[in-house]
Amino acid sequence: MPKRETARTTFGEVPERPSNLAALEACTLLNALTERERAELADHSFMAYAVRGEMLWAAGSPSDVVGIVGAGFLKMTKYSPKGQEVAMELLGPGQCFGLLAAIEGRAFPLNAIAATNTWYLKIPTRILQPIYQASAGLKDQVVRAIGPRLRRAHDMMSRLSSGRVESRIAAVLLILADSYGLDTGTGVEIAVPLTRQDISEMAGTTVETTIRVMSRWQKDRVISTNNKHIAIIDPHSLAEAVQS
Repeated sequence: MPKRETARTTFGEVPERPSNLAALEACTLLNALTERERAELADHSFMAYAVRGEMLWAAGSPSDVVGIVGAGFLKMTKYSPKGQEVAMELLGPGQCFGLLAAIEGRAFPLNAIAATNTWYLKIPTRILQPIYQASAGLKDQVVRAIGPRLRRAHDMMSRLSSGRVESRIAAVLLILADSYGLDTGTGVEIAVPLTRQDISEMAGTTVETTIRVMSRWQKDRVISTNNKHIAIIDPHSLAEAVQS
């Protein structure tokens, strides 16, 4: 479609499309599922594409699907009493969204918006619900994930509330490190490839500003970069940047 192709050109590269089964296997929240259950979900699910800024669903929509990020990043937001959009979560590859609302049979409480060009798996609730009800392991896994996820959402909201660009970029890196960080001995590497455009879009700023800020941090040995992979060498300095 012409409109979609224009949007892709405007908003950056299109990430590689993962398979339905690959997205399910990458989701640790669903690792209690059997191979047969994963295969059933894969057969009945649909891999959808969203350009940066596109709304996947709005708060209040019926929870007839559950999503898994296949490639790219999205944010879950809500509106404050004054009408300001507030980011509650930042989600990347392998992370599930909309699950709790779907299994409880209530409307989605948050907006789901593509923070970058994104592939995401849409799992019909009518297919997932009976599998969830029959799996004690999956139920236990979901319950154990609720507390940490709520804490991360609160942390996300407080970190990204700053109006300063540098603070928002630092917050994005720390949030991603919390979800995808691997301890290398000399730092914490974010184990998903990220372009400067990805980071700028998530932080709500320009690519040029992101390059300038991150180049300074790299020079000061706060971070290091290697082929789209970012390692945080001095998390204390990033935390100070968030608070400043």
